[in-house]
Amino acid sequence: IGPEVIKKLRPLTKKIFDVHLMISPVDNFIKDFSKAEADIITFHPETTQNISNTIKLIKKEGKKVGISLKPKSKIELIEKYIDQVDLILIMSVEPGFGGQKFMPEVLDKTKKVKESINKKNLKVEIEIDGGINFENCTEAKKAGANVLVSGSTIFKENQGDLKKNIEILRTS
Repeated sequence: IGPEVIKKLRPLTKKIFDVHLMISPVDNFIKDFSKAEADIITFHPETTQNISNTIKLIKKEGKKVGISLKPKSKIELIEKYIDQVDLILIMSVEPGFGGQKFMPEVLDKTKKVKESINKKNLKVEIEIDGGINFENCTEAKKAGANVLVSGSTIFKENQGDLKKNIEILRTS
């Protein structure tokens, strides 16, 4: 979803728009998503030449900063930036397309990220995205995630009853 879609949707809701940018060079797109009124701009370290500079650009726009790890990315890639971000997104599938199966091996990474946040006494959200369903959402929360991204489950289960599916994910 590009900035034009965000811009068109913004007047329709006060919900938080967390845009997950997997585009390179990411710095070239921050201003566009900011103007479209995204609330959180999340990027992958691999999409920038200078992680600190990207964080500063997002903050300069007055937006919250998210940084993302792909399933095989090491925590060390973002560790020194944890105290500069508002959200850490842990991908539980390889980025690219919906409907993939959750990779449970990311739960250990999630626990380690949570430990690092707690050790530094920070208020950083942990988000998991990819393959989240009614069966694995509880494990994701136990590992430390407090934000879950679920597409296929929300739109396909229970004949697409969005409210019901979201409530099940929240209370599981």
